[in-house]
Amino acid sequence: MSTNTFDMHGFIDTAQAFAAKSVAAIFDGEHADGALEKVDDVLATAFAIGLAASPDPNQPGHEYGIWGAALSETGLAPSALMLSAVAEVCGGVALNLHVQGLASQVIAMAGRAPKTPPARVAPAIQEEFGLPGWGTLHIPTLDAPAHVISQARREKDGYVIDGLKPFLYAMPGAEAAVVFCRVQDNWGCYLIPLDAAGVQSSAVGTRTGLRASYLSHLSLKDVRIGAEARLDDGDALPLLMRVLSLNWLGLASIGAGIARGAVKAARKYASERYQGGTMLENLPAVRMLIAGAESNMEAACALAASAAGMDPGDPGLMRACAIARLTGLQLSAEAVTDSLQVFGGYGYMEDYGMEKRLRDVTVLKSMAGTPQYLKQFIFESAEVRS
Repeated sequence: MSTNTFDMHGFIDTAQAFAAKSVAAIFDGEHADGALEKVDDVLATAFAIGLAASPDPNQPGHEYGIWGAALSETGLAPSALMLSAVAEVCGGVALNLHVQGLASQVIAMAGRAPKTPPARVAPAIQEEFGLPGWGTLHIPTLDAPAHVISQARREKDGYVIDGLKPFLYAMPGAEAAVVFCRVQDNWGCYLIPLDAAGVQSSAVGTRTGLRASYLSHLSLKDVRIGAEARLDDGDALPLLMRVLSLNWLGLASIGAGIARGAVKAARKYASERYQGGTMLENLPAVRMLIAGAESNMEAACALAASAAGMDPGDPGLMRACAIARLTGLQLSAEAVTDSLQVFGGYGYMEDYGMEKRLRDVTVLKSMAGTPQYLKQFIFESAEVRS
């Protein structure tokens, strides 16, 4: 399958139809974040139609789902566009598809899928309360894995793993996690069942947004796994670089989708609402708000599209994805804020869904690296490339 225009429209049409029918259905009734008990059924539909990626080669979405195994064939754009289309309706559902695809892509890239692959998997990237140090990500020979507390010790029949992986986003019912950690002076990547002895998953309490996705802190204490659980061939740095790049790009794409949904909702509201004897859309202040929101949204989409148009093997991909995540999400957040202001005080009420978009995009801005981390990475990676 190539990424010609016809194929690209097919990817987008599938995601848009899924969002309009299955995802929108969870918002029937009065639910600030949708009827969350229905999310599992929505995700089951995503697997059935091949939208959700799977590490199982026998599943429909294994190759062409979001971040599926055929990424080198399709390119990054189809997955980014599908995420954006779903996020127009619900950022949390899009995030579920995103993290499932990230973990599935790592397993596919490693080429060491287990005999009985788990149906739902999640990527455990974060170290304590930050991402791994940027040094080893673009200068592999600089030093050993930086700021990595999670460690694997080699034993006769396998490994023993200890560590903490906080803020693990996963589909409800996830069965395993793809865990990155230190193995002596190298990176290691392991597929760890979440019901293994020594694995403890503690659900995070009250959350601001993206509540359709399960969020927990993952603790690993004397977790014993067989040698076959290791996915890399001795150094997992290429796998880590791939998953970080796709994570940044996916979050930027989800943010752009949320912003697009917000702008559409603002335009619709302004075209239907009267104020001061005229339609709301005729008021100069409202026009300026919508114009600003559309400009920021289009810029966010362009940043994500630019990174998504690169070859998955391009050495500059990580930097482009970091820029899309840093600046694109800021632009998306501004677009959502301006769109919400079109509703006036009603924008903060649950009835119109705008406050949910604001909460969701705000949480996205806090994920996968602080602005300081991303800026440092962008600066350092530019120096290396020059």
